[in-house]
Amino acid sequence: MAAISQTTSPPARDPANSCRHPTAVFVTLSLLGVAICGLTTTAPAQIYERGTYESGLDTVVRGETLEGRLERRQLPIGAHLGAFWIRPELQLDEALDNNIFATQSGSRADAITTLAGRFAADYAFGSNRLSFDGYGAGHKYATNPTEDAWEGAAHTIFDGEVHDDVHVVADGAVKRLVDPRTDPTGLSGLRPTTYLVYEGRAGALLGHADRNIIDTHIEAKRTVYDSLIGRLGPIDTTDRNRTEVSAEGNFAHRFFDQQRVYVKIRPDTRMYDRRFDDNGFQRSSSGIRANVGGTLDLNSIIVLNLESGYQFQNYDDPRFGSIGEPDITLSGSWWPTQLTMFSAKFTHEYYEAFFITSPGAVRNQVVLRVDHELLRRLLLTSAATFERDDTVKVPSRIVSEL
Repeated sequence: MAAISQTTSPPARDPANSCRHPTAVFVTLSLLGVAICGLTTTAPAQIYERGTYESGLDTVVRGETLEGRLERRQLPIGAHLGAFWIRPELQLDEALDNNIFATQSGSRADAITTLAGRFAADYAFGSNRLSFDGYGAGHKYATNPTEDAWEGAAHTIFDGEVHDDVHVVADGAVKRLVDPRTDPTGLSGLRPTTYLVYEGRAGALLGHADRNIIDTHIEAKRTVYDSLIGRLGPIDTTDRNRTEVSAEGNFAHRFFDQQRVYVKIRPDTRMYDRRFDDNGFQRSSSGIRANVGGTLDLNSIIVLNLESGYQFQNYDDPRFGSIGEPDITLSGSWWPTQLTMFSAKFTHEYYEAFFITSPGAVRNQVVLRVDHELLRRLLLTSAATFERDDTVKVPSRIVSEL
């Protein structure tokens, strides 16, 4: 299953900004297909053969993942009503978690049922498109009903073509999210942590996707935590309420197929409602992240992507000061056959989180995955993740394996 260990007792983390590693193996059934996940798998060989499906004649698309091909084969669920395209979806997930409280000892297992309903609608008028999507999900624990929770979101996107190769884009979302206690969060409530997120973004796309494209946008996000009750009474969550504003500029040049190079720059600022949190720290900050990267496609058998850059974040609290850290993302996929894909990803980066005596941590993460199409309607996936997070300013480390 999974193991979580740490070299020292870590400070508390912010559930809104931490990287969760649920200690669970999932079996998911949905309208789009069947995925079975395990830790080890021996997959029989199979020769790819073209076939005819509800969606049309099956083909192999260069660089397309096996999961994407499986979804494309299915007949889209929905209906056309004039200029509207409406798509409902219902999904059932079953999970067995051997440590629902992420404790070092005395772990407790539980079976978790998640029922999610999704709805999407598109409205096209001329070269413009207005889309809406939303979902609601309920998490039901078999033996620990105090962990039951629900979440949901509503999201709207507008994409308008104002000129040849010039698009304006705007979107907004309202979310009610839940952080299960499969990872230490620092909020020791009697129920999972829930919070509201309000997001808005506006920007423009310039250029053609097959050649050069410039993507610029500005976005704002507001996070508000719900009140929480602990064993000793009410827990103050207002010191985590914040507003974040960021801008981003991306330039990408495509040579042919998937060969491309790109540059990304992202300045940001994070402002907390309260100048000092409950522990006397000032967590508001401003910073910038700049990256360059490129993708190399070797006949779609091997696809490599390398992105590197630097992050700089300056905090209001002099005890945190300024933090600079290089960041690297290296990913690759290998297709030994048209039915099998091996992929790997390594990430080194700094991320902000709500540690008590530290503003964040440096993440080193490795993800390995194998996808194999056993049958025409059956996709087998096996994945493993290793992550080590080293908090800055304090000697603490969190190691997670899944």
